[in-house]
Amino acid sequence: MAEERIIEQILEYVKEERFRQAVLIDGDWGSGKTFFVKETLIKRFEDQFADKKTYYISLYGISEPKEIFDEIYAAMMDRVIDKIGQKTEEQFGEKTGEKLERGIRKSRTVISKIFVAGMQYFNIDAKNLPQLSDLKEIEKSIIIFDDLERCEIEINQVLGLINNLVEHSGIRVILVANQKEIGKMNFSKELWNKYLIALDDRIDFKEGKKNKENKENKVSKEQLQSRAELLFEKSDLYQKVKEKLVGLTIYYEPELSEIFGVIVDEYIKDETIKEYILDNEKDIIDIFEQENCHNIRTLIFALVAIEKFCRVIKGIEFSPLDYINEEKKKVLKYTVNDSIKIKKGERLYYWGSSDAKSGIVYRDIEKIREWSIYGYRFVDDYLLQCKLDENNIKDTILENVKERKRIEDEKKIKASLLYQKLMYWWELEDEEIESILQDFPKEVSAGKYTPYDFKSIIVTLMQLQANGFKDFEYVDYIQSMKAILEDYDGSFEKRKLEVLSNDKKFIKDYNEIVKPLFDIIDEKNNKEKKIDNSRLVNRALWNESFELFCQNHRDEYMKDKKFLSYMEAARFIEQLKNANVQQITFFTYGLKAVYNFSNLNDYFVSDSSVLNEIIKQLDPETLSSGKRTRKIALEKLLNELKDALELIKRDSSF
Repeated sequence: MAEERIIEQILEYVKEERFRQAVLIDGDWGSGKTFFVKETLIKRFEDQFADKKTYYISLYGISEPKEIFDEIYAAMMDRVIDKIGQKTEEQFGEKTGEKLERGIRKSRTVISKIFVAGMQYFNIDAKNLPQLSDLKEIEKSIIIFDDLERCEIEINQVLGLINNLVEHSGIRVILVANQKEIGKMNFSKELWNKYLIALDDRIDFKEGKKNKENKENKVSKEQLQSRAELLFEKSDLYQKVKEKLVGLTIYYEPELSEIFGVIVDEYIKDETIKEYILDNEKDIIDIFEQENCHNIRTLIFALVAIEKFCRVIKGIEFSPLDYINEEKKKVLKYTVNDSIKIKKGERLYYWGSSDAKSGIVYRDIEKIREWSIYGYRFVDDYLLQCKLDENNIKDTILENVKERKRIEDEKKIKASLLYQKLMYWWELEDEEIESILQDFPKEVSAGKYTPYDFKSIIVTLMQLQANGFKDFEYVDYIQSMKAILEDYDGSFEKRKLEVLSNDKKFIKDYNEIVKPLFDIIDEKNNKEKKIDNSRLVNRALWNESFELFCQNHRDEYMKDKKFLSYMEAARFIEQLKNANVQQITFFTYGLKAVYNFSNLNDYFVSDSSVLNEIIKQLDPETLSSGKRTRKIALEKLLNELKDALELIKRDSSF
């Protein structure tokens, strides 16, 4: 129901003196009921009813009936303090009055609590105070009771107390609750006793045939829980009491478009980002509508995350700026999408051991539209772990915009190529698709595409096949792609070919198709590594830059799960014999740069045999040739090797 219509109904209830029942605003947790009441409804009451005072009371955690009256008295006290604050300016002048007013307003909550605490200290019970109905202050007022389902008092007792207020002194009562959760807070009390009662088969639980077929008359854990909930979660009496007390029940489901601006203004601090989010309101709301989500807390969760990402992206310099703006828009959409999924308890894409920082996350191969979304690892890192690595965000965005610019530049060249049509195959006639598929392999073999196009081409072909177009062979494309990769001069990372998806069958099928391409990339990388790793066995290269070299290549070594295994123990000892003190020291620094964490056994188990052999052969006394500083350097190296081996052996089979 639209917000304005809800307000109209409630105002009508308050105006009509003949009504002697409460209004119940019902809605799911996170739907924004409290926000609506505090930010909109109370303000409308104050505008419409100058003669009526409005008191807001949360029942969250209240465990005794007297606490409800304590809260009402405290709210009344709050009103008195509010009035004092308003009069100070008139009595003491503008500047002094302002200061006093601010001080009083800041203190009013504390004073109200002191009032309640004082009642408790002097053993003053609310029942010994004048009855609420006798107090002129409370007459013809509006009392809003929020969090009804979170009250720890038995629900029927709470409603009975509230009913007394409704029937006296023209008090109007607004209840705010998630009806589905009423009774659940108390359900957990003495749960063991409730379960014992639920085990009694003399009670008719209407399990019927299922129970009769159970010859041993045993009750499953699920049945036990269901029985207990049926008996104790919400009694039939609640419905009867509610029918007497509540005259109007309104289900609150917010129209996000109506409150979007208010939410943004309340929670987004950066004015520039606030304007950006408002400009993208339609896209954000569209995603919420598509996912059938009306949860205000989820919206706030997403918007706060977007603000954090936008602050970082704002500091990235790149021309043209359109590329940055495009990335920012994709970050926004992915953040909103994943925020909804997280709050619904749905599974996100698992990045796992993939090196990918971002990329298209595929969902259902058979869907044509909206079967994929561009995802960012840093978004999931923040949403799930509150991990915000600004450098990583900047690196990811910069890498993407550079790649985007390269693609756009290539598009100008490739505008006439067949794939420009084929990538939107669902807009073509069957005959046109089949005609393209006849000539497309020739175009690929002619080298008109780069390795950066291969993933998109293969995925498109897989999608075509999934939708009934089967008159082609993947091998016709893979052979040509292999040849292009082998001759490709630039560096091309394996992760550029990896697809991201939770669809395990799709991943498996794709990986099988492109395995020959993965093999080519691995082979080329291994060749490059052999050149790099020559530094390990060449003592002339054990210089001041060796440590930095090892730091820069540590991830590669971890991925390959070996470091010292690239050299033979005997050759290493030969290099040590002729190395000077500085070279030995620099090698030790490089070793520490790689073996610098405790779980070495997760990555470098294969190095254990080489380490063992080197340690056996490395005798500082013999290799030092009687030179003291040389012996010290060799001993330090030996100790580092032993420490590394100890960590590698930990919890391993070696």
